[in-house]
Amino acid sequence: MKSVKILLLAALTLAFGEMFGQNTVSAQTVDITINGQTTREELALLNKEMRAQGLVFNYIPQFDNDRKLLSLQYKVTTSDNTIIGTGGHEALQTAGAKVRFQIAVPTKTFTETKQ
Repeated sequence: MKSVKILLLAALTLAFGEMFGQNTVSAQTVDITINGQTTREELALLNKEMRAQGLVFNYIPQFDNDRKLLSLQYKVTTSDNTIIGTGGHEALQTAGAKVRFQIAVPTKTFTETKQ
């Protein structure tokens, strides 16, 4: 019974994390997940938070008439314009679609995953 409760709690935690897109921007790490529910304001906030860490988040979003994010192309650079990584997703309104990128800030190591 206790294992079932633990599994249920783990599943709920994972589900809420996916729904609400836990983004982290700190001096050590950047861990960003963007999906079709990400708003223009959230993208602007991510840009501001990343600039505070010496990173520039340039992005080109495409929204539909209902302000839903359809696609996103992006580039992350240092403040002196050294490219750290680029990526994007063309079908963010597809069920389960998301793009996630991570940067180890001190080493400027970049990784991207898409669904």
